[in-house]
Amino acid sequence: MSKTENNKPAPPRRGPGSGVLGGILVLLLGLLAVPAVPAAVDGATLVKQRKLYPDARHALRQGKLRTYRRLARRLRDYPLYPYLVYAELDRRLARARSEEVLAFLQHYPDTPLAARLHGRWLKTLARQGKWRTFLRHYAPNDDRLLGCYYGRALYKTGEKQRAFEIMAELWPTPKSLPRACDPLIRAWHATGAMPTELVWQRIHLAMRANRVRLARHLARYLPASQRHWLTLWRKVRRNPQLEFNDPRIPRDLEVARWIRVDSLVRLARKDVSEAARRWQNWRERYPFTDVERQRIERHLALRLLRSDAPNAARWLRTLSLADADPNVHEWYIVSALRDEDWETALGWLERLPRADQHSERWRYWRARALEATGRLEEARSVFLINVRSRSYYGFLSADRAGLPYQFGSQPLSFSQAELSGLLADAAILRARELYFVGEVVDARREWRQAMARLDRNQLLRAAQLADQWGWHDRAIATFGQAQYWDDLERRFPLAHRELVMRQARRHKVDPAWAFAIIRQESAFTEDARSHAGALGLMQLLPRTARQLARSLRMRWRGWGDLLNARTNVRLGIGYLRRVRDRFHGNKVLATAAYNAGGQRVRRWLPESGSMAADVWIETVPFNETRNYLKRVLTYTIIYEERLGRIPTPLLERMHPISASPLAAAEVPGARPGRHGNLLLAAH
Repeated sequence: MSKTENNKPAPPRRGPGSGVLGGILVLLLGLLAVPAVPAAVDGATLVKQRKLYPDARHALRQGKLRTYRRLARRLRDYPLYPYLVYAELDRRLARARSEEVLAFLQHYPDTPLAARLHGRWLKTLARQGKWRTFLRHYAPNDDRLLGCYYGRALYKTGEKQRAFEIMAELWPTPKSLPRACDPLIRAWHATGAMPTELVWQRIHLAMRANRVRLARHLARYLPASQRHWLTLWRKVRRNPQLEFNDPRIPRDLEVARWIRVDSLVRLARKDVSEAARRWQNWRERYPFTDVERQRIERHLALRLLRSDAPNAARWLRTLSLADADPNVHEWYIVSALRDEDWETALGWLERLPRADQHSERWRYWRARALEATGRLEEARSVFLINVRSRSYYGFLSADRAGLPYQFGSQPLSFSQAELSGLLADAAILRARELYFVGEVVDARREWRQAMARLDRNQLLRAAQLADQWGWHDRAIATFGQAQYWDDLERRFPLAHRELVMRQARRHKVDPAWAFAIIRQESAFTEDARSHAGALGLMQLLPRTARQLARSLRMRWRGWGDLLNARTNVRLGIGYLRRVRDRFHGNKVLATAAYNAGGQRVRRWLPESGSMAADVWIETVPFNETRNYLKRVLTYTIIYEERLGRIPTPLLERMHPISASPLAAAEVPGARPGRHGNLLLAAH
């Protein structure tokens, strides 16, 4: 801990002319000499600067400061000059004076660099124990690490009560807090100021999020007399069949209630009938909050609706609270569709809120049910309403009504002068240059910040401009931000066309399907990274890609290969062929497997018989996969149109789904499902 920071007044600030020639003086003079918004330069100069910029960055990384400064002088009017200044300052941030950092923040306040430098500087100050300087420049934000440092700064400067209040605000999370919080947490606990109810609250959050190790760690902050409750909870969690009805357990103890709720929810995954029976015994015997009762009944209802449980209809009749839940109501409809119980489906559809009844989804299923019950004219009139929509249900409705698809493409056509006017915005100019020099992460940050300031007309021009640069993912995102959906040429680009077409021919894969997968997976973001670790245009996991590369006899140097468009598309289309072949050509199942994995898809197949593919898609239990299927199927039709082909009717693409994928690809019609009239018996 610095004595100067914590026990003595801060020393007087030194002016910019007090030495350290290579540091503050050079930086301040450089900032003052260069306008925050660079003057326009001619195209030839810009091209030269675009080539010099990576050289300057490389020289700085290599520590060749003389070369760096020589190149930086030639780039003072280049839009990315602030990035050079930032990189030089960040390189020596631990030694930089406050005046240098503040000068940068004042000169470039509207760049993403300002917030980044400010955050990094504060963390550096905290690590150095400069708590008073930290407090002078800290501003509340969503960064938990900075929040921890803020609490510690307060504690170190004598504001202990306020520090514990900050810790209490950071505390309620099911995730681990940054290690920087540990000293403050220890002090909070050691002084006896940590409330036990907050400890239990966080243990509850951790257990709900399946973070048992974190809950075990938090138990150290409980009184010794209460730790056995977590031990019991973990035991019941491992074996939810345990009755947990010891009369010595207080009926109204909050943690006991949490354990009972958790055990019921987990038991329902293994034996939903037993969970429903236990709920019948417990719901009047023990106190539960309304929220807990609704959670339990909703979970049981959804499990029963998706299962073949004995007496499922009888148990469903007992779950009155679940009926009001929109998700449960939806699954009553889906279960009726799955069982081809069209009259019951109509009954549940009519009980939907009026706004939901007029959604494309439920209008389509109302028409399907009417068609199945012989009311053909009424069904056709409903299908005709949907036909006007360029969507999954719109295309299916057009197929049912025997009408062509309505694409309604209306490309934008702003003039070059209108587009060039946007380049007066320094942020858009920086975004363009960052994209052109390959620093796409920073380019996207600049673009997002710039787009937040634009009106709808400007957003549309920006989308067309991004497309003109070949920056397709930003064009797609910006059209979405402007809520303009009709420029199909730019929203559904044919980027990497030659590559996709060549690989599609090689693997005998429909190129429209391949383009649709790319559009859904990454929206043509070549460096896309998912939370699960999938990478690139077709979002491949490195371990899957390594196996594919071996089977395709391709060179594999590591996960970085997946950020190369050529490698990613070669492997991705090879993988598409593999999942298609595994499901015997059924593209609905192959598409689902591409998203959720083949094992899950096999678990979702009917146990016997077969069902229409549009019905099966509605029964997929994962919202993400269900929506993924609908989008990919829709995009495939659009890409057929973009490729100049006559679109194959969606219904022709959607082979029936059966217990045997081979049979599903061949059986011409669907047979009744396995659930009979369960819903009719339930209601």
